[in-house]
Amino acid sequence: MELTTEQKQEWESWLNERPENVRKVAEKIVPWKKYIDVRIEVDCGNRYSPVSYEENEDGSVTVTCTKSNEEFPVFGCYNVFGMNPDNLQEAN
Repeated sequence: MELTTEQKQEWESWLNERPENVRKVAEKIVPWKKYIDVRIEVDCGNRYSPVSYEENEDGSVTVTCTKSNEEFPVFGCYNVFGMNPDNLQEAN
């Protein structure tokens, strides 16, 4: 997905209002891309789309993602809370 100029401006504005640790994660794991969980050795089609970023008491940041499966859509979509951004890699 390619962002419009207006969307880019809104995203930059949103980022500028966030704490540095949240901003760094949000710049790396953007909501308009899909990701895989690198801990899962066999790609079974699960894709994760970020919907929010949470700053924890210890300063770490986790991501809530909508999990979907493009190969088996019968599995439906649901949110997964507390994902470590280091475990997410952009899907091809």
